[in-house]
Amino acid sequence: MPWTEYLETGWVVSSMGDRVIADYVAPSEEIQGPEGTIDPSGLLDEVSLYNLYDEHEAPEQDAERILEITYPTETLTSIIENSARKLDQEHGFSEGAQIVGGEYGSGKSHIQLVVYHLFNSPTLGQQWLNQQGIKVDLPKETSTAALQMFNLDKDYNRLSEAVGDYLGIDEWAKGTDLPTVHQIRDKLSGTPTLLLIDEFERWFGMANRADYRDDNLAFLQNLLEAAGRDDTPLSVFVSLLYENEDVQAITQRTNPFTHDLSSRRDEKIDFILHRLVGTVEDAEGIARLAKEYTDVYRQNDQIQLEDYHDMQDRIERFYPFHPILLTLLMEKYSEQRISSDARGLLRFLAEIFRDNYREVELILSGDVDVFEYTDRFKYIDNELVGKYINDYHRMQKADGAFDEFVEPLLNIVLIHSLARAGEEGANKRQMLMGTMRKGINAHRIIQKFQEDVYGHAWHIHRINGEYAFDVDENPAARIEKKAEDIHKHDAIHRVESLIREDLFDAHNNVYILDPVNTEQAIPDNKALKIIVSLGAKRNYDEDFDALTTGQEREFTNTLVLVTPGKRSSIDTNTGIVELARKVVAGEQLNREEEVLPEGFEEIHDQNYQNLRDRVRDKFGTVHTSTDRGLFPQDLPTGGNMDFYAATLEVVKPDSSQLRSEVKELVKQAGASGIQYEHLKNDFYRNPAYTTLTSEDELEEAIDSLCRDGTLKVGSYFEERVGSLGTETNLVHEQFLQDDEEEEEPTTITIDTTSGKVQGQGELEEGEEGEEGASGAGGSESSAVTAFECPECGRELTGNSCECGFEFDATDVHEGNIAIEGSDIDKFLEDIGLDTDHGPRIQSHPIIGTIDADNKPDLIDAVDRDTGLEWGIHEATIEVSGTLSGDELAEYGIEADALDDKVTLEETFHIDPDDPLSKQAFLSLLWDLSVPEQASMSVSLQVNKNE
Repeated sequence: MPWTEYLETGWVVSSMGDRVIADYVAPSEEIQGPEGTIDPSGLLDEVSLYNLYDEHEAPEQDAERILEITYPTETLTSIIENSARKLDQEHGFSEGAQIVGGEYGSGKSHIQLVVYHLFNSPTLGQQWLNQQGIKVDLPKETSTAALQMFNLDKDYNRLSEAVGDYLGIDEWAKGTDLPTVHQIRDKLSGTPTLLLIDEFERWFGMANRADYRDDNLAFLQNLLEAAGRDDTPLSVFVSLLYENEDVQAITQRTNPFTHDLSSRRDEKIDFILHRLVGTVEDAEGIARLAKEYTDVYRQNDQIQLEDYHDMQDRIERFYPFHPILLTLLMEKYSEQRISSDARGLLRFLAEIFRDNYREVELILSGDVDVFEYTDRFKYIDNELVGKYINDYHRMQKADGAFDEFVEPLLNIVLIHSLARAGEEGANKRQMLMGTMRKGINAHRIIQKFQEDVYGHAWHIHRINGEYAFDVDENPAARIEKKAEDIHKHDAIHRVESLIREDLFDAHNNVYILDPVNTEQAIPDNKALKIIVSLGAKRNYDEDFDALTTGQEREFTNTLVLVTPGKRSSIDTNTGIVELARKVVAGEQLNREEEVLPEGFEEIHDQNYQNLRDRVRDKFGTVHTSTDRGLFPQDLPTGGNMDFYAATLEVVKPDSSQLRSEVKELVKQAGASGIQYEHLKNDFYRNPAYTTLTSEDELEEAIDSLCRDGTLKVGSYFEERVGSLGTETNLVHEQFLQDDEEEEEPTTITIDTTSGKVQGQGELEEGEEGEEGASGAGGSESSAVTAFECPECGRELTGNSCECGFEFDATDVHEGNIAIEGSDIDKFLEDIGLDTDHGPRIQSHPIIGTIDADNKPDLIDAVDRDTGLEWGIHEATIEVSGTLSGDELAEYGIEADALDDKVTLEETFHIDPDDPLSKQAFLSLLWDLSVPEQASMSVSLQVNKNE
């Protein structure tokens, strides 16, 4: 049936009508089978001169058949004319030596056989010459001898003996002396003689003839010199493979006619077509067909020919084979050094002719059923054809069929790759001209190759714009093919993960600005957060505003932006996106495929390294916030520097600048000073201040200022700060003068005789008891029941007065209230106050709780807000979350339908016998089992050991 194509509409469109080759030409009689079929078995595809002398009947002996199948090429015509003129002495033509060279299968033997029959059967020969329009008169009688040196009747060691035997010259055949040029002339005088010598080089080079090399070269030279004399009617014809330099040197001494068949491919094509095609039934139809194909090529922008008229002429001339196919097969077969294989081209073409005779209107390279004829192609490259077979089966569907265009495209690439595997292949033009006919979309063919052939055929490589089979598998093609299916967002997402996990060493405080395929929540806490942008040529101040004020962040001075440098975006860079596609494709193939081509890992690793290097080279700039907007600084990224460490190094505050800012903030707070927690929050909230990479930087600045006497930190001054609590007060040096003039503590003096207590350390006159004043060692049996307020003088029975004066046990223990005349613990016990000297327990946070959206962030917040020296006496942990199906199963609920449909509220009250350390409490939080989707809060009762 004619070649067809399924269009997108589903309709089938025939190409170039419904005609086939059988409508245009008929096969030659040599290959005609019954009922108009083609039978290549009748083809005489190989001839041998030695069969001329066989006692059994051989095709080579049939002069009429040999001449009938012969096409009179220009080379053959020239050889016949030269030989005839030399053997006719009336012409006085002296050039009687002719050399025919060419590789195996180039037609040397056939030419010699034709020349032999023309001169050996002059009547028949003259008739054939007249039919072919060759104006040559053959001698009536010629002495002819055709010597195929490897198959002579006897095992000759001397060329002179063999020539004498076949020409019937006894003295040459039996003698040991070499005939001289004159002796040759005298012996052949008056007798036209044609001598054909085939395969002389190989015979001459045999080891057992080493002792006769000089004799044989000398006699060959004598023959050629004699043929070059105008008084000797001798024509010598020698065929050469150009394998022996000594023989070549001898044959060229006499300057003979030389015919190189290797360079005359068109002549061989004419000869082949003459052997295969008989009568032309529709010459005008062939001409129209050639024009239609050429018009198709003109209309396609991917086929650009230098000469469309020449292509049209060649299609018409080479019909039924497309000229590209015929010249391609000629080239591949001519490169072979095995005689039978090269000569097999004629029979192979006859078989291709047979297979397509009633199928297509013109045989294209894609119409050659390579798989059917793998045995023929194996002679050219057995290993490569084996790889083709592997890919052929890999791409077959379950029913043995192929997707549209796939099989012919495989065939085209293989034929072009033969003999030069991995070095030469088919380009897009050759693919199109090997498959395309009228009504077929060229882009569809190329698309099919790129989508369904390249990358799926493991042994097809891309080289210099061509596609070639190679014996090595092509893992790069597998990856490239898979990469075509990777969405751009997936590629960019891979770049984002590479940045976070590789360049920034997987730190959990690194985020991507506006990530694809991802929903992210950047926590609003005091930890430093690095936001990486893949885009350049954008207003980063607007990006920062969107992240901070746009999201109503509290701690806006904890964000830094890292961006590409040189205003070169990453997410829009085609090269980076394509590399990322390959990396994603390689990772998917690694997961999906059980067996991958050798070298896959190396190529995939190289793709990843190339992507990493390309992305690394795009950075970078670090932007920190100021009260005037973002401040950009270069990010040093040379070598294999860790981007995270490099960013911290850039952001890390200058110690002198940080000291200056801390000093100014404390000074602005005035004489009352500022609590450390408020100072710290100012740095985390206000972009006007230095961005901190760690709280340690702030603590070190405060410690340095304290040791310098610039600040008083709690009870520390001009010494190293032992500890910093959230409520530790910081006061500037200029406000320390008054603080150093410490007020005398309020003193309560106790009169144990009267049970009265006097304030301000002085008893009223005349109020001394009968037993005298009692000091600290006064009567322990006297109970303190009343005393006067040291502020207003009213009588008190407890620890407070209407005037507002009050005190507690802490004031007494800390020395703010001095007691004279009584034991302190007895005094406190008498007035009903706690005498315990234990630690001061307080709530943390003072108001509210420590909150987070997940356990890691909660642990981070508690870690930052809790002092290392604190003792935790009580803790309350509240958990609110949604349970997944797996988490429900832990509660004994096996119901997939309830996945993310069940909420959980839990409260943990912790009251240990002994206070927990900070580290112990953090470990408790880590070990606490909570839902993955859960928010948490913590409140504490702590002793800060201040």
